[in-house]
Amino acid sequence: MMNDDLTLLRHYARDHSDEAFAQLVQRYCNLVWSAAYRVLGDASLAQDAAQTAFTDLARKAAQLPKQTILAGWLYRASWLAASKIARHESRRAQREEQAMQIQQQSEPGPDEARAAQQLQPLLDSALADLDEADRNAVVLRFLAGRSLAEVGAALGSNEDAAQKRVARALEKLRGSFRARGVEVSGGLILAALSAAGAQVAPLGLPALLSGTALAGAAVTPTITALLLMKAKVILGTAVVATMATVMVIQHNSMNRLTADNASLRQQLAAPPPPPAAPAVDPDELNRRKAEHDELVRLRGDHQELVRLRDQIAQAAKLTNRPAAPRVELNQAETETAIAEAQQTRMVNSLKIIGVAGRIYANNTHQDFAPTNFVQLMNYGIANLDAKASVDNFELITYSAPVSFTSPEVILAREKMPRQWPDGTWHRAYLLVDGSVQVRSSPTSDFSAIEQPTANGLVLYYPPQQ
Repeated sequence: MMNDDLTLLRHYARDHSDEAFAQLVQRYCNLVWSAAYRVLGDASLAQDAAQTAFTDLARKAAQLPKQTILAGWLYRASWLAASKIARHESRRAQREEQAMQIQQQSEPGPDEARAAQQLQPLLDSALADLDEADRNAVVLRFLAGRSLAEVGAALGSNEDAAQKRVARALEKLRGSFRARGVEVSGGLILAALSAAGAQVAPLGLPALLSGTALAGAAVTPTITALLLMKAKVILGTAVVATMATVMVIQHNSMNRLTADNASLRQQLAAPPPPPAAPAVDPDELNRRKAEHDELVRLRGDHQELVRLRDQIAQAAKLTNRPAAPRVELNQAETETAIAEAQQTRMVNSLKIIGVAGRIYANNTHQDFAPTNFVQLMNYGIANLDAKASVDNFELITYSAPVSFTSPEVILAREKMPRQWPDGTWHRAYLLVDGSVQVRSSPTSDFSAIEQPTANGLVLYYPPQQ
């Protein structure tokens, strides 16, 4: 089978055979998708991770060594793709929550609008305190009404760099106001800048200023003074004739800048979006598609913890039943029922530990398993059933990274095996793929079942008959 895998892969790489690659996808689709699903807990996201894994295989088909075990390679690729999606979703959820908080805090009310008007006399002095580059960025963005792309082009950078510079400049403005004894919020500074940028010069003034400036550069001071006096007379007439029009324009401009103000606050609160990827890049398309579901997986992990705690509570009720149940049981049957309930608690507690470990790895951006239970206390295991608490388990730690191509690797187990009424001994294990298995032994010695290998401590699987 392994030789057949590599033959198909070489056929695809050499001859661009879509049929050969389709056979490989059909052969390993379940393995790749299920590996991603155990990490993400979402069928759609697991499909995205699986697509990424097979895309990586297609790209690297010609470079894979001849001794590559394709099943193991695809498992690893799927797990890495799923872990990357999980980390990205976790960071995205945190960013959205922070952006929502900042936006709620920065929404200006009527009182803040009045305060923004009161800041106008100090605004220009605060702008003068900025260095030239920061001042240019603020003037272009708010007073000249340029877009961030235009600001970036004017400053010799791009839109993202312009957004960061404007954000830094606004923070420096807050410091300048603070130095003058005025404590203001970022939203109040935005409102003051928007109000300043909304001021509209009288109609006809640009043409008059242009004419007088050009004339003043070419004639004597006396003629320039006469031209200025004439300009003032004409300007006064234009102001009287067009006052109503100016008021309408100012009103419309204020409405437009209010909307721009809200949009800018959102841009400043949120980090810059990821750069647009080429249309032919499936990796980036997958990542962008996964962004809108980022909160779903975290809620799913939480719901999984709640569900498992409910199972533990049900198991606890079974153990705490009165001695005389509805159906009379003999002593052996009662002892067996109690042992089964205890085993159910152990299995469910290990499942909770597995889910908590996955959330811990995602939130801390690590690909390594936790080394102690203290690291997991904030992720659900603090609420384990007292009869199946962490005192009953131990984490298996490794000095080197765990091999995730070997799903039988043990991450945690019961500290001590449990003896059943029939004399057999049982022990529950949490494996690297998130599953839980219970093994039995005629004695309390489980060394034949727990076998150390180059990949770590693994469960022994007897050969198929």
